[in-house]
Amino acid sequence: ALSAPASSRHTSSIGAQLDACRRAMLGGAKHGLTHIKESMKDFDIEQGPSFLRFLGFMTSFASLAVAIVKMTGIRTAVRHPVMYILYGYIALFAASTMLFESKHEWIEKISALNRYQDMLIRHCSFMTSMAGRGVFYIFQATLWLSFSDSLEEILQIVCAAVLGFIGVLHIFAHWGLMPHHLATKAILSAEKMTGRDLDGDGKTGQ
Repeated sequence: ALSAPASSRHTSSIGAQLDACRRAMLGGAKHGLTHIKESMKDFDIEQGPSFLRFLGFMTSFASLAVAIVKMTGIRTAVRHPVMYILYGYIALFAASTMLFESKHEWIEKISALNRYQDMLIRHCSFMTSMAGRGVFYIFQATLWLSFSDSLEEILQIVCAAVLGFIGVLHIFAHWGLMPHHLATKAILSAEKMTGRDLDGDGKTGQ
């Protein structure tokens, strides 16, 4: 039997080596992506006391709701398109902030929200810090103030005031300037008013 030419065997050997290199590179890339995804899941998101998370979540929810109500006005979109776009920004910012005040276990159950939060962690890492979110709350407050050209804009003024207050609390809590006994008193008073267990200790107002 005739053996294959030496040049053919050499070409086959080079092809096999290139194929092995390609598989190795693809395997390394997949391993790297997996490691990045696992690292993202373990990324530390700084959160304050439960009552502060609750206040931050509800304040962001209120800001989102008011922005959506403002966006339902067709006249606003036609007469003031720039304001309409700003309302959209505020709604997006509020919804994004809510993710970082929620329990991560809740977010993981909804894949779309989980991917969106991972993207924010990667590109807007300041959101993982209480000080960063505090400044972001204050920024959202200034956006609401830009619409408040008179005392008749009561919703905008209230949103701005509460967002600014929550922002300052987050900054204080980040630097440990918020006394724990004040936090405890605040949550107990809120539990007595709402009749709900807000701090997850199984007790209401105690």
